Parts: sequence; C-alpha cells; structure tokens
Amino acid sequence: MVKILDVEADPDEAATLAALLADEFRLIHCPDPARAAQAVRREAPAAILFDPARYAEAGHRALEALARSREGPPVIVMSARAEPSRVLCALRRGAYDFLARPCGLHELKSALRSAVEARTYACAPFTGSSPALRKAAALLADYARHEYPVLILGESGTGKDVAARALHEASPRRGGPFVARNCAALPDELIESELFGSDKGAFTGAVERPGAFELAEGGTLFLDEIGEAGPAVQAKLLRALESGEVWRLGGRSSRKADIRLVTATSRDIRGAAEAGRFRPDLLYRIDTLVLELPPLRDRPEDIVFLAESFAREATRGRKSLRPAALERLKAAPWPGNIRQLKNVVHRAVVLSGDLEEIGEEHIVI
Repeated sequence: MVKILDVEADPDEAATLAALLADEFRLIHCPDPARAAQAVRREAPAAILFDPARYAEAGHRALEALARSREGPPVIVMSARAEPSRVLCALRRGAYDFLARPCGLHELKSALRSAVEARTYACAPFTGSSPALRKAAALLADYARHEYPVLILGESGTGKDVAARALHEASPRRGGPFVARNCAALPDELIESELFGSDKGAFTGAVERPGAFELAEGGTLFLDEIGEAGPAVQAKLLRALESGEVWRLGGRSSRKADIRLVTATSRDIRGAAEAGRFRPDLLYRIDTLVLELPPLRDRPEDIVFLAESFAREATRGRKSLRPAALERLKAAPWPGNIRQLKNVVHRAVVLSGDLEEIGEEHIVI
C-alpha cells in the first residue's frame, strides 16, 4: 500500500480522508507541520498532502521546507483558500500541485498517482551507463540552457515526466514553478479551463481560476501526452504559443504567458500530423528541440543497476538479487520499461518472503 503523509490539523477530517483513500493509499496523519520533516524521515511516504493555510505563517514556512527538499517526496497542497494568488504562491514555494477544497475523489487520486509516479522515477530515467542513456542525458543538459520548446518522445514508462522536471531544474527557470498537466487524463470539457483558466460566469458554476499557463508564469509548463489534445485545444495552444498570450474562458482580455513549454508523447505524433489527427503547425511550434528517451530493451546494461536500486529502496537494503534473478531480468523485453521493472522487483520482494536474497523463481514477468 502506498504511504501518503497527511499534514492535517483536524483529526476527524484526516480519518475521513484516510477511509476514502484506503483502497489505494495508506494515509499517515501528522497534525503538526513542525514535525512533518521528522515523519517523512521515519515513514518514507511517497507524497505529502498539506494545507498550509490552516497553520498561518508557520504553515507556509513548513511548505517551503518540505517542498524544496531534494530528498523529500512531492507536496500536494489541498486547501479551501484557493485564490489565484495563494495558488501561485504555493507553486512558487515548490508545491507539486494545488487542489481546491472540496475536491473530487477522482481528482485527488489522479493527483496522488501523478505525484507518486514522479517520486518513483526521480532518478531512474538517467540511472546507468549505457550509450543510449548517456546520449539522452547529454542532450537534456544541452537543452536545459535554452528557452526553446522541447518535445520529449518515448514509450510508456521511460520517465518522460521526470525528464521534463530535470530540464526545469537544470534551466535558468529553476527558481520558478514547474506545472505539469496530462492531456490524456483530462476530459475534453475540462482541459480548456485547466490550461487557460476561467473567469467567473464563463460557464455554469465557473469561478475565477488561473489556468496552467498562468500558474507556470516565470517557470516551465509541461504538457504530457500532448498528442491526446483535441482539435479545439490544439487551436488554442497554437494561438497562445504564436502570440505569447492566453485567454481565460469567458475572459475579456488576454494575459501574457512567460513560460518555457515542454511537451511529451508516447504516440507517433509525426504520423498523427501526416494523417490529419494533429495540427502540423502546432507540431512545428513544439518540436524545436526533440529528446528521445531510450526504451529499457536498448539499455540492458542498466537493468541490473536499476533492479538492485529498486530492491534496496523497497527493503531498505535488507534484500539483494541473486545472479540468476538478474540474468532473468536482463533477458526480458520490458514493454512497460522502467515502470514495469520496478513493479516486477517489488513483486519479487513480496514473493521472496523472509529470505535475504531474491531468486529467479521469485521473478514473475
């Protein structure tokens, strides 16, 4: 069960949320933000839920300390105080995401999964010594120095989202926010307001809300699975990139968009453009710099290092992999790439029970 640290002043709310998420996550309640860092070291959660507004200035100091820690898990702020200025402040202090209370269960779970995945692959895409990996890492370091849009290509599970964050952290914009949105995870009726924001009255129930372009002001906007965006969103994206301005839904004026755009897809986006499923003029805007992440089958020499790292991480160094188990892992095709390898290693940890070594018989692919 994935552990989440819930920094929450109200124990009843913490208990209710824990029950709602119990099928997928195990929430660990921490009522005092001053003790949150200690709880992180003790429990090693995959992500943190936090509402700094409930703790006045002490909460904001704690948010920055938790979110800026390089070793710490990503922090999701979930608060009823969701004024645009507060959202921007939280993201600039390093929050991974901001959710407005009341928040739907599906939205919360999706945000947690995204944060956990970002934590899971924090180093994996660039861990190893294979030529394919060294080439990708060198390109990333070169691209980070520039402001041009970057299109990241790679199969599912290769760590495109982590590469995008690495680009941001190595760039001159590292002091600004990193805002990520998955175009495939957003329904068509929500994606426009999610990206461009909305003004009060734009549609039934609409409130003033900044979109991802505004939230990423001065930083990096990462649009994952850009190939899944529909025609209307593609047209608006093109207009925003050409003009450097965005229009909120229902808005009467445009706003400047000072962002560095990074996009990613696991699909054949050039083939989609040739077939008329993706706008060629938008493709030309987003593929100025292209970074291709190698699949795991093209870097077999890295599989051993990754597998051993995952085993150590899962058992805090108590288990190791036998040579026969490592050979079996090296021989597998890994269509799910790093994500699949991690799942297989974790399964082997469980199947090996109290044994100190993981054998070939525990590797189920």
